[in-house]
Amino acid sequence: MELENRLGLYQVFLRLYEHHRSLLDDILRLENVANQSLRGTAPGYVQAGIQQGQPYLITNLLDGKTQGLFQPEGVWLVGRDRRVNIPIREQCMSRIHAAIHYVPNEGFYLVDLGSTNGSFVNSEPVFERQLLKDGDQIRLGSVAISFFTCPTSQTLKSAPPEILAKIQAMAAKQDNALTTAASTADVEQPLPAEKSKDTDSFPPLNSLKEEPPSESSLSQLSSSVQSEILDRFFSQQMPAERN
Repeated sequence: MELENRLGLYQVFLRLYEHHRSLLDDILRLENVANQSLRGTAPGYVQAGIQQGQPYLITNLLDGKTQGLFQPEGVWLVGRDRRVNIPIREQCMSRIHAAIHYVPNEGFYLVDLGSTNGSFVNSEPVFERQLLKDGDQIRLGSVAISFFTCPTSQTLKSAPPEILAKIQAMAAKQDNALTTAASTADVEQPLPAEKSKDTDSFPPLNSLKEEPPSESSLSQLSSSVQSEILDRFFSQQMPAERN
């Protein structure tokens, strides 16, 4: 009975996948994003570009840190093996799973290298190689990767002078605040005055007794407050009566 239930669920899933092939990619992508969020890393991505005729990749697949990767032959290997250019420590990955290959005057290709769990671009399996386009969604096993390419660049017009002045004023204000805070923190606190070892310099003990409030200070208070202060003072000076 349990085996029949499993086979039934598998057939339902298979029919669902045949009619909605992208559904599995969406599920795996959501699972991949959730796992990466738990690990504190951003979803995986690869951005390709050309700099002075040299192809390069920018990706966060290496330990979750964004890095620029130049490769002499324009071939970036992806897999579980430590010897590849972009190692991904996932069991669904083959040791040498796939490669991103740059072909001059054509672009960047995803090449499957006989992986066990397959390589996919936009839910379609890659049997040999597939030319990548900007915004393509790559799946290697169950690892979802967003691909971006930057074939062109342009120089934008200058920002309005008033906006530049505002930004510079804000930066200067912040720098001044940081400088002031640092200067305040660096000010040395004065050391306490060294106490004299000469006991004759100490004031007499009777001079340490609390003095009653002066008449000038009491005159500024109401009569009820004056009476309360004087009662409190004399109660401290006079010893308590014993029963």
